Amino acid sequence: MKKKLFLYTMLSAVLFISCNSSGDGEYDTRAIESLDKLTETIGKVESLSYTVDSYSVNNNGDEKGKQSEVYLRGTNKMFIENKGTQGNNKSFWYNGEKFAYFLYNKNEYDILDAPDNILKLIDSINSKYGIYFPAADFLYPTLTDDLMDNYNQILYFGEEKIGNLECIALEASNEETIVHIWIEKETNLPHKMVITSKTNKNKFYEAVYSNWRVNPKLPDVMFEFQAPSGSKQVKFQPKN
Repeated sequence: MKKKLFLYTMLSAVLFISCNSSGDGEYDTRAIESLDKLTETIGKVESLSYTVDSYSVNNNGDEKGKQSEVYLRGTNKMFIENKGTQGNNKSFWYNGEKFAYFLYNKNEYDILDAPDNILKLIDSINSKYGIYFPAADFLYPTLTDDLMDNYNQILYFGEEKIGNLECIALEASNEETIVHIWIEKETNLPHKMVITSKTNKNKFYEAVYSNWRVNPKLPDVMFEFQAPSGSKQVKFQPKN
């Protein structure tokens, strides 16, 4: 059974996946090698932090922007702060046992029991509540295989300069979607991703990954949620 990718499908209610790939695809070995290096690099780190600036357009042409600050430590610590252009700011805390979220504009929070590692948490929270975690797919050691399962073509476009960064440009595509990924040549970390739809001219997603810090010192307190004074606990509702 194919693992469903979490790379966003242009802000529709579903994830960035396809069940139409036949498995008999065209996969450039240089592209596969670049993806493997990315996965290996992330797999070796003990802690990680980065910024994601994203812009999306949904089916109806509605635009949305967001900046996410992500902090990860080991296999069971995560803190994410999201700031949206529409004022829908929220943060997530995970300490290996509990997952907490806080909605700043509503002054509301909830705390949920959680699995014992980040990847299980991402799977369960996304499946039940529809929450997308920035750059989630890049954290999985099965990234390359998952892309090959869901896309029947992965191409290598060579070196490309974005700003002052030398990057490796890749493209994955299937019958419905085209994904462009740029990987920093020096660090083997993601730099940019653009997703376009072949079936809906409005759908679009772009993310730029920056401020990478490898193995920063992240204290325990960063991953512990303390409800602000005056806030109220409201049950987190599963998606329909």
